[in-house]
Amino acid sequence: MTDRPDTQGFQTNNDDARLIEEIFADLGSAFAEHDAAKFDERFTADIVFTAVNGTRFFGWEKIHAYHSERLTGHAEGVNTWYEIERITFPTPDVAVVFFRQPIVVSEHKRANVGTWVLVKREGQWWISAVQNTGVAVTE
Repeated sequence: MTDRPDTQGFQTNNDDARLIEEIFADLGSAFAEHDAAKFDERFTADIVFTAVNGTRFFGWEKIHAYHSERLTGHAEGVNTWYEIERITFPTPDVAVVFFRQPIVVSEHKRANVGTWVLVKREGQWWISAVQNTGVAVTE
């Protein structure tokens, strides 16, 4: 039997994890402010973004148009935030972030879970690939 490699355990300094946590805090603030430009600030030009409904967007312009419409037309009264469950570093310049995103609208609660890939270029972390999935909330 072949030994399987561990690809998510690369050790990096805590500064990278802190910087990534700050990006997610900024995403939460941008959503609360309905500011698509701020929300999309850290996405790469060639972002691949899969929304909760399975729609896939290729490129910053496409995802920014989507977020501009969603944040100005559908975000009123929505309270959401990001709870990072785990950040792994397969290489020093790649991070995979696993998170839960609770969403509260009036009395209705739901959540998304996400797996996002970030890349480090010239000392800055950028969001490169996004997979979001809606999950049932039982409470």
